[in-house]
Amino acid sequence: MKPVFNIARISAKGEKGVADQVVEWVHVLEEDLAVSKELEIFGSTFCLQYIDTERMDFTFGGHQYVLMRQWQVLGTPTTERTGKARCVFFFGNHFESSHDWDETNAVRLLEDIYENAGKGEVWRNIPLLHEFIHELKGLAPFRNSVIGPQHKVCALQDLLRNDVLDKRETPRLYLSMCELCRLYNCYVQDQDEDTRSDYDMDYFNYIDELIYKLSWVVSAQDGQRAQECWANLGGMLRADIVQSTLEWENVIYEVELEVDDQLKGEPRGMGFCYGYWSTKRAALARRGIDWNPPPSINRGVIFD
Repeated sequence: MKPVFNIARISAKGEKGVADQVVEWVHVLEEDLAVSKELEIFGSTFCLQYIDTERMDFTFGGHQYVLMRQWQVLGTPTTERTGKARCVFFFGNHFESSHDWDETNAVRLLEDIYENAGKGEVWRNIPLLHEFIHELKGLAPFRNSVIGPQHKVCALQDLLRNDVLDKRETPRLYLSMCELCRLYNCYVQDQDEDTRSDYDMDYFNYIDELIYKLSWVVSAQDGQRAQECWANLGGMLRADIVQSTLEWENVIYEVELEVDDQLKGEPRGMGFCYGYWSTKRAALARRGIDWNPPPSINRGVIFD
């Protein structure tokens, strides 16, 4: 298979916002990417700074970005929540590559994801969603005749609606789900009303709002705006902004695994949260991350 770096430019055709968006594409073969080589893409300068099988560092339009190749879908932040053009970056496969949809594996992944969510252990979904998104990206919105854009939109929309992931624990992964859902919907919106029965404009407005906030949080281009967006991601409790960093997101799954193993057999009743937070803070500290748990940044709130 030939890996391809995809850049999608999403813009509004008119004043209808969610229901009137168009996608333009640029596809760059991995073999054509070279460190320090500059490319003009949609009127902005792209320059690769580093690349390996897992990660890609680049500048685009004068801003720095880091893309985790296997699972991440990353968009540029905008100063407006709707109506302004933005670019989305992700790796997929060349159009001529054969990459069939493995329905058995997809069903297994989704069943495990929803089971974990039902148990309240959404952290276990991190590697499962990495794999699921990797499969969707490999197909691309226009390459597979069995699993079309509408199937992908419905699958991603159901995952987002059912809270299978905590957006303040893994903001890049959550943003990737939102970006793909929104991107694939641009292909669905051109179909007739009979095939768009599940289209929910209000929900996609909500997705756009999340994309706006998360893209600023992840890019950290404007420190003040990123902090404001982080504080307004939802939820009654404040969360430490260190959770928005790539360093956090790269280790949080192994940290949760370690904590789960250390607390195995501990009663999960009143007071358990304090032991959990203390153990988690220590595990993060061993990895060089200083984390403030909820009680330390939510003064006056009684837990348990």
